[in-house]
Amino acid sequence: MTTPICALCEKEITQENDTKEHLIPNAIGGRRKLKGFICESCNNTSGDDWESALAKQLNPLSLFFGISRERGEAPSQLFETTGSDRLKLNLHGSMDIEKPLYSETPLESGSGVQIQIKARSMPEAKRMLQGVKRKYPQVDLNELLDNAKSESSYCSDMLKFNLSFGGHEAGRSIVKSALALAVSSGIPAEICGEATNYLRKEDSEACFGYFYASDLIKNRPEGIPLHCVSIKGCSKTKQVIGYVEYFGVQRVVLCLSDSYEGEDISNTYAINPITGEELSLIVELDLSNGDIREAYDYKKIPEGSVEAAFDKVIPTGMEASFEKEKNRVVNQAVKHAFENCGAKEGEMLMPEHINKLTGLMMEKLEPFILHQLAQSRKKK
Repeated sequence: MTTPICALCEKEITQENDTKEHLIPNAIGGRRKLKGFICESCNNTSGDDWESALAKQLNPLSLFFGISRERGEAPSQLFETTGSDRLKLNLHGSMDIEKPLYSETPLESGSGVQIQIKARSMPEAKRMLQGVKRKYPQVDLNELLDNAKSESSYCSDMLKFNLSFGGHEAGRSIVKSALALAVSSGIPAEICGEATNYLRKEDSEACFGYFYASDLIKNRPEGIPLHCVSIKGCSKTKQVIGYVEYFGVQRVVLCLSDSYEGEDISNTYAINPITGEELSLIVELDLSNGDIREAYDYKKIPEGSVEAAFDKVIPTGMEASFEKEKNRVVNQAVKHAFENCGAKEGEMLMPEHINKLTGLMMEKLEPFILHQLAQSRKKK
């Protein structure tokens, strides 16, 4: 039995240094893991450098689509709005102000100040009010806390998504995923010289480029912001070609080897990152040397093709965001209503309790309903 060699540092992989490598990075929703591909040290280093760079580029899409990670959640991220505000977008669609706001305005009578506080949570508001108490000992803290209200509002402006693909760090993560699938398909890493040179040497030429000239996925499922890694080893062309697509919009072709002499082989792995469900796709990698070289030179991106790719998946993200926010608001409204209708836990609801429930629920539902009405008017 041949001892596996790390595809990055070429050290022997043993039971002690073997590791489970995500074929598609966990940070963007990957599930399948491989052993015997890279050593633990290279896994940690490439994760900290390459995967982190890729995840940072794609994090706006991870948040927008609400991806399902095997481990952890996509981190919240600050965005500027078209109205020049800065808001933090969270995974489940909610948004927070960038930081708590505190202001003091002298009263016209000159007998005091008006204090206004905006916090991201009630505990944060309480901490700020305790600071007010320290500054103004005469303030009745209990009265302030009793008058504090938790209110929901929606941003009337659009978020500015400044997406950018590329760079060697993120690019090496993409190449590594294609190489991992090739190795797991029976193609040794040492045969994939174009890929290993790029991954091992800082000054080597990139072996990937963006490709939108045609759709290489022949049975693309409608509306799914899929992740896909595909490879093809061809004895006739002596090439191992790869294709990597993330969120249905970042589409990359690669040449892993131009000296392949093995049997014809092809393999594809794809998932829906929202659910983690594996997809069965047909990817046709019938690309010439000229096609690949032109992709490297950014000549396979027809005008409007990237926007068209986005247009196919954006409605899915919008629908998912609406459903998540609707469910969050309804659950919050029900919880608020039952906690404040006057009935004790486990007690039978009396007519006076039931009469209060609708009004209490509407307190929490009204901002959401008004926001949806405003959005409908804008569309018209």
